[in-house]
Amino acid sequence: MINIAIVALPNCHASGVHGVMDFFTVANYCAHVPGVRGEPLFNGQVVTVDNEPVRGYSGAVVTPTVRREDFEPDLIVVGSSVEAAVSADLLERTLAPAIPLHGWLRQAFDRGVVLASVCTGSFVLAEAGLLADQVATTHWRAALQFRNRYPDIRLEEDQLLVDNGQIICAGGATAFVDLCLYLVERFASPSVALACSKMLVLDGRRVEQTPYMAFYSRKAHQDDAIRKAQTWLEQHYSEPVGIDDVAEVAGLGTRTFKRRFKEATGETPIGYLQHLRIEAAKHKLESSREQTARIIWSVGYEDASSFRRLFKRIVGCTMEQYRKRFSYVTPMAV
Repeated sequence: MINIAIVALPNCHASGVHGVMDFFTVANYCAHVPGVRGEPLFNGQVVTVDNEPVRGYSGAVVTPTVRREDFEPDLIVVGSSVEAAVSADLLERTLAPAIPLHGWLRQAFDRGVVLASVCTGSFVLAEAGLLADQVATTHWRAALQFRNRYPDIRLEEDQLLVDNGQIICAGGATAFVDLCLYLVERFASPSVALACSKMLVLDGRRVEQTPYMAFYSRKAHQDDAIRKAQTWLEQHYSEPVGIDDVAEVAGLGTRTFKRRFKEATGETPIGYLQHLRIEAAKHKLESSREQTARIIWSVGYEDASSFRRLFKRIVGCTMEQYRKRFSYVTPMAV
């Protein structure tokens, strides 16, 4: 039997904690022939820092099912907190309650326990010093905060799952489903994982976060000239834009402008412009039936094939695939 400790922190994604419990319960059912009783493969238990209930960010209460000190897990799953993804100002408050867990996590790692994180749970593993020399992923919206706080950790935020062997990281909050499928396949078998997928009506083929990512312009810096240039780009992205023109808007020489833009925003001016055009195209694909060629022209590109390649590289799918997946406009009746 695999003992699993599911860590619930204050302001956690409560449905994710309960979802992991439910998933492994389903896996126990799927592992046996219907009507034949057998020993469960997985023993999932909820633990908290102080063995007291915690309140999730939705207000739902999550109650521990065992005392953490009395439970010896083979696998630990650290859940997420939405505040770490939403605001850098809330990050310290989010991470502070997990500090008493750091020693417990390190001791478990030294014993050979497999550690997994969901969404911003990767911050907890990083704070405990467990992601040194590892590859990590986290919620795409928290990626910039993660890079700033842990510059020496290799982050691949486009990936939904990253497996280092003893440490596994999953991306956004609902990636706990993808993580559970993966763990069932690893600790039980591919056939049991497939049975879980069918039982829960899940697609187990998601590998990237890129289609879900949105571009947020970074303006919380002190460079007024660059902020002025950002605002101008956001208003003129659909027009022919030259870097010299934007530098002039900022009142800077071209070389100085490029350097300061990168320092302030983390993007090159060209990269920033490309992201603005991609986001505009995504919005049109979601909200209209406009032809893709017209969308490409409307966001400032004349070379349709070039923009299509750029879109697929950044978003992770074609424009047609994106529209099919995310459009909220009812298709016209045939």
